[in-house]
Amino acid sequence: MNEFVVYLNSTNNIGGNSTGSLAESQVKSPFYDFVKVDRKIGTRIVKEITSGVYKTYILTGHAGDGKTSILVQVLKALGLLDAGEGLEISRDYSKLYYVKDMSEIPESKQVELLEKALEAPRNNKTGVLISNTGPLLRAITTLAEAEATKIGKDFSTEDRINLQSTILNQLDKNEDKTIPIAGFEFVLVNIARVDNVSFATKILRKMLTPELWESCLTCPSSGNCPINFNQKLLSAQIDRVCDFVENYYRYLFENDKRMTIRQMVGQLSYGITGNLTCDKIEKTLLKTPFFTYNFANLFFGHKGLNLDRDSMQIKGIDYINGIGLDSIALGVDYKLFVNHDYSFFSQEIKEVLEALSRSTRKHFQIVEDAADEITGEYEKTASIRRAIRRFYLIFGMEQEDYPITEIYNQIYGINYMDYKRVITSVQPSSMFRRLQTVVFNALYIKNTGFLPASSSEVILPLTLRREDEVYQSVLLVLGEVNKSDIRVVAEKVNSDLEDADEKYSIYICLKDEKFKLTLPMLNYFNNLIAGSVTSNNNPALSHGIASLDTLLLEKFSETRPNHEEDCEISVIVNTTKGQKFKRFDFVGNKLHLVD
Repeated sequence: MNEFVVYLNSTNNIGGNSTGSLAESQVKSPFYDFVKVDRKIGTRIVKEITSGVYKTYILTGHAGDGKTSILVQVLKALGLLDAGEGLEISRDYSKLYYVKDMSEIPESKQVELLEKALEAPRNNKTGVLISNTGPLLRAITTLAEAEATKIGKDFSTEDRINLQSTILNQLDKNEDKTIPIAGFEFVLVNIARVDNVSFATKILRKMLTPELWESCLTCPSSGNCPINFNQKLLSAQIDRVCDFVENYYRYLFENDKRMTIRQMVGQLSYGITGNLTCDKIEKTLLKTPFFTYNFANLFFGHKGLNLDRDSMQIKGIDYINGIGLDSIALGVDYKLFVNHDYSFFSQEIKEVLEALSRSTRKHFQIVEDAADEITGEYEKTASIRRAIRRFYLIFGMEQEDYPITEIYNQIYGINYMDYKRVITSVQPSSMFRRLQTVVFNALYIKNTGFLPASSSEVILPLTLRREDEVYQSVLLVLGEVNKSDIRVVAEKVNSDLEDADEKYSIYICLKDEKFKLTLPMLNYFNNLIAGSVTSNNNPALSHGIASLDTLLLEKFSETRPNHEEDCEISVIVNTTKGQKFKRFDFVGNKLHLVD
C-alpha cells in the first residue's frame, strides 16, 4: 500500500476523510514537507527576524488560503517546529510570538492576545497573528478605544468608522505598508487578495515526486492501477499538463472565481486518484481503468463518460462543469471526431482513445436528422466527444496547424493569451496598440450600434442611448473622444506580498484617469465586435461597464450652453445605408441644419 495515496485522498472534501485538507493536520503528516510550497511573505518574515528587523504581521483571508501554512513555514525555517509537531493556539519564543487563529480564542481573550502580538516589536520580537476579518475588526476597535481611554481621549463614532475604514481599505488594496493604530504599528496582509495561481502547478509537480511513488514500483497491482498510470502519464507530460492547469486557474482568478490553495489541492489530488484506494484496486478488477479513471476525466469530475455527482463538491470541478470547457467546439474537432486522428497524443493516450473509438464506433455514425427516438444516442455521442476533448485539452501535443495557444483563445476568449502575456511579462508597444483598437472599436459599436466605417476612423462619439442592446434610429451625441486619448498601458505590481514572479495590471488611460481593464471586460468588448448579443449577468462586469461609461462622459462630454446662448447639438442617424452625422443649432425657437 502506498500511504501517499491515502494522504492525497484526505486532501479533498469527498467522502468522510478530508482531514488532510486542514493545515493543522497537514503539518503533522510525514508528507507535508514533500508537497509544501514556500510563500514570499513567509520568506520575508524569516529574513527580517534573522537580520534583527522586528514587525507585527496580521494575516487574514479565506479558509484554505494558506495562512497557517505561512506560519508553519516561518517556524520550520527558524527551527522552531519539528517534523510531526503540531501548532499551539499561541506561543511565545525569544524572537517570535504567534497566535494561530483568533477564531479559536474566546472573545474575552482576543484583545489581550492582539495587544501582545502588537507589542512584540517593542520586545525585540516579530509578532504573527492570524485572524478572520470579523474578530480582527472587533478586537482592534476595542483595543483602540481602550488605548484612547488610557490617555483621556474620547473615542467617537467617527473615530470608530475611520479606524474600520482604514482596515477594510487595506484588506481591499493589500498594499505593502505599515498601518499605525492606537500607538502600535503592523503590516496587514489579506492572503485572499494575493495571486496564488502559480501555486497549483508547483504543488502538482511536488505531488509527482518519484520518491513518493517508490512503493508502486513493486506493487503486484501496478499493471492494472489507474493511479500509477496517472502518475507516470503526468510525469511524462508535466509541462503540457501544468500549462493547462495554470491557464484554467488563471481564467478563474481573472473572472472573480479565485480558488484557494486548499481547493486547488483537492481538485488535483482527486484528478490523480479519483479517491480510489490501493486496497480497492488490489481486490477489484476495474473496467477500463486507464480511461475511466484517467486524470483528463477526473480533473473534470468524470469517471469515464459519466459525471461523478459527488465530485461537484470540489469547487474547481463545479466551476469547470459550469463553464462547460469540454463542450466548446475546437478547431481540431474534425480531425478528432471524423478522422479519428490521435496523432496529437503520446502512445499511451493513443492506445486508450483508440480502444474507446473501437468500442463506441457506432455512435460516431449518427446523423444530424436522425429520428427523435434515438435522442439518447445523441447524448452518448456527445459524451464521447466531450471526453476526447478533455484528453486533448490536457494532453494534446502541439502541431504546426494547431498551436496550443489557440486552444486557450478558443475556450477562454479570443484575446485571452494577449491578456495573459500583458499581466505576466513586459510586452512590445504593438501589443498595447492592438488592445487599444479592441477597446476603441468596442466602445464605438456600444455607442453607435456600428463598427467604425474604416480603420482610419479616430473619433469615438459618446451617445445618449438605451442600455438594452437595442439602438435607436437617432442618437444624441454627448461628446467625442479621439482614439489617441484612449491608451492601454500596463503597470508592474510592486509588492513583496505577491507570490507571482512578475505581475502587471492593465489600465485604460483616459486623460489623467486610469480604469482597470479586466479579462471579463476584454471578452465583453470582443463579443460586441463579433456581433454577439450579450447579457451582463456578471454584476462586477455590469458595474465596470457602467463605471467606464460614466468616466468617459466625465472626461469628454461637451459643455452644454446655458439658456441664453445659441444651442448646437450633434446626432447620429442610423440608416439602411449606414450612419450619417448631423449637426443642428437652435436660433431662437427655430432648428437649423448646420451640416
